Amino acid sequence: MAFVTGTAINQPSALLVNTLSSISQKLIYPKVADLVFQPSPTFSFLNQYAKKYNAGAEIVYPLLTTKITTRGAYWGDQLLPTSAIDAIQPADQVWRGYFQAVTLPVMDIVIGRGGPVGLDLVKTYVQAAAGSMLDMLAEAVAGNSPFNSSIDLDSINSWVASTTNTIAGINRTTSTFWQPAANQAVSGHLSATKLLPAYFLTTNGYDEPNLLILNNTDFANFELQFVATAASGAMPTNIIRANDNFADTAPIQTALRYHMRFKNAVVLADQHFPAGTGYLLNTKYIWMIYNLGSYFRMTPWIMPSNQDVITARIHLICQLGCNRPLAQVALTSIT
Repeated sequence: MAFVTGTAINQPSALLVNTLSSISQKLIYPKVADLVFQPSPTFSFLNQYAKKYNAGAEIVYPLLTTKITTRGAYWGDQLLPTSAIDAIQPADQVWRGYFQAVTLPVMDIVIGRGGPVGLDLVKTYVQAAAGSMLDMLAEAVAGNSPFNSSIDLDSINSWVASTTNTIAGINRTTSTFWQPAANQAVSGHLSATKLLPAYFLTTNGYDEPNLLILNNTDFANFELQFVATAASGAMPTNIIRANDNFADTAPIQTALRYHMRFKNAVVLADQHFPAGTGYLLNTKYIWMIYNLGSYFRMTPWIMPSNQDVITARIHLICQLGCNRPLAQVALTSIT
């Protein structure tokens, strides 16, 4: 017979279909499976160093943009310069507000009580709404439509790939100190050799990138650069050869299996980002920033005057902040 849903019982396995449909209950698994949202490891990583503040009409980053040149060697009674140099300039970033609505018919709440084996409708929908909001923020960080409008937060693409836009109130065309490192064209599969110029472009001593973001396809092609397919007798061109079975390859294989790193940068495969472009970031200088006055704030449930429904909203005020774009670089033309 055709498969049935709801309170009806399937045959097989049941023989007394009508009886069991009348007197039995189905087991409802206690967790709702997520088949729609795509977790973003990038968004999660940017929240490791998230900043949270209780006040501030806007976000201002003080930027040291020039050296204080009243300095040098002297001797005796030489006159020393006393000119004041205005060396610090503000970058002014505005907050962005996000909401997620939850609306439920009251009758559905009343009749949808599942009893001892059912799930709470309100709780389940609030959890689904929270997941939907996190998905929206991940898309906004990646700069994906429709969350890439003029009132959305400043995306990674806006901070790192664009070099002539105006961001945080500063025009990068005229203020080159606010530009990121120049985009690095890969022109093929990403490899360690092609990544090194971008790495050294954004590395200053021990201050180095700690995050490499790639699309799933580009990540897979990059990982293959470290696994050769040549015979064991051939000259090795990669870290691991297909037929090698040496003990010293075990740590490398473990690293590739559980987490991949380039230098100090964790390599993340994130399907929120399109193939062909990657980002090498230093998350000491780029992070999510939140206003605690509206930090996943949920409004009370309200009811319209002419409908038997209740509505609540989750509100958030946040931004993707950055105070050193020079430490970030985009990788383009990856195939």
